[in-house]
Amino acid sequence: MENQNSATSDAVLVVGGGIAGIEAALNLADYGLHVYLVEDTPSIGGLMARLDKTFPTNDCSICIEAPKMYEAQKHPNIELLTNCEVRRVKGKVGDFTVRLQKKPRFVDEEKCKGCGKCSEVCPVTISDELDGKISGQRKLIYIPFPQAVPNVYLVDNSCRYGKLREDGACIGGCIIDCIQCRECPIAKCVKACKDEGADAVLLWQQAKPMDVNVKSIVVASGVEAFEPPIGLYGYGKYENVITNLQFERLMNAGGPTDGEIIRPSDKKHPKTIAWIQCVGREARVGIPYCSKVCCMIATKQTIITKEHDEDVKTFIFNNNLKTYGKGFHEFYTKAKGLGVKYIIGKPSDVFEDPETKSLIIRYEDLEKGDVAELQVDLLVLSTALIPSGRNNKLAKTLKIELDENGFFQEPDPVNAPLETNVKGIYLCGGATGPIDISESVAQATAASIKAASKGVSNGD
Repeated sequence: MENQNSATSDAVLVVGGGIAGIEAALNLADYGLHVYLVEDTPSIGGLMARLDKTFPTNDCSICIEAPKMYEAQKHPNIELLTNCEVRRVKGKVGDFTVRLQKKPRFVDEEKCKGCGKCSEVCPVTISDELDGKISGQRKLIYIPFPQAVPNVYLVDNSCRYGKLREDGACIGGCIIDCIQCRECPIAKCVKACKDEGADAVLLWQQAKPMDVNVKSIVVASGVEAFEPPIGLYGYGKYENVITNLQFERLMNAGGPTDGEIIRPSDKKHPKTIAWIQCVGREARVGIPYCSKVCCMIATKQTIITKEHDEDVKTFIFNNNLKTYGKGFHEFYTKAKGLGVKYIIGKPSDVFEDPETKSLIIRYEDLEKGDVAELQVDLLVLSTALIPSGRNNKLAKTLKIELDENGFFQEPDPVNAPLETNVKGIYLCGGATGPIDISESVAQATAASIKAASKGVSNGD
């Protein structure tokens, strides 16, 4: 076990490597504190790194975030720990001892050159976790996305532990586990890496525990996109029903279609697209809160769709449009000026034309008071933003409270915003609930100031 106690009184732990966590880490590092930036996935960047544009300016998302990601990696005061989990926390404000565990990626981060030769020879291609619905694929040894930080490959756990042998994987067929054998004669990725002179693929790599001592902790666990149940508005039943995050990937030049907006069924450009808002708040699903940003996400996506092809007809079904932020109403007005039609209505059923794969949306028109139908080529579901899947485990580990929706609780949001029931542990970004990028950055700044202070600000 590695023990790092050298940076005690002037170290801070930031949990979560999305835009809020990155911003908090950079602020703390610039204050002169040592920062452990911990992310449990193989790359920092979070949800923002997968987006195409940001609203209401429609600036390139990764163009904004990538420089911050690289700065966090290079900053002398930031220790970047990806693929790493928080396992235990002891102590109190000013003196927390945190047990971390760095999960194996089966690739040496120091030796990997990012050349991609290992991926080229991998014999198995599978659906990408995020882009599978819209034809995204990856190999069993891969980089999460082109601008990943660190830009280092990793081996899929299912491959490493022999679960994909029947699908053609070249790893997992031995009677001796990789931990006992360090001269792999069969793994094509190992050979390709050695041929490049790197010898970075280490199938015998194991989890690495380490202890760090910090004076405060910032939780920036982020949010996740809700996955609709099979059959809701035809999702999972009809090919041309996708979520707004999947549509975002269609628009993205770094996505599986190189930025081409196409239908999954026939790869043709849709001429009519509809968005349904508030997906997840239906009685059968029951997410009880408004996700706050979905209306502007749909508005952004219609505007960008019009930029791709001004003749595409776009419709947004809504019944309570939110334009709460700076420039948001003007953004909505811009969309309407481009011909986007906002329908105040409640969709009930979606049917597919079996020949054309087009979709018929049956809905209640709340303005006219009758039932109507609309036929579209592609249907996009604006899904709720939900708590990170890591929240429950983190809450138990850190001994901080969750609210009724699964986000972290601020006991006194008016007098002690972004603070928790444990002194010295602070919140920012999606950890507190659905939030847009600009608010996440603002909260990260505030949380970092609190964390950098004497650590006794919780009402003291």
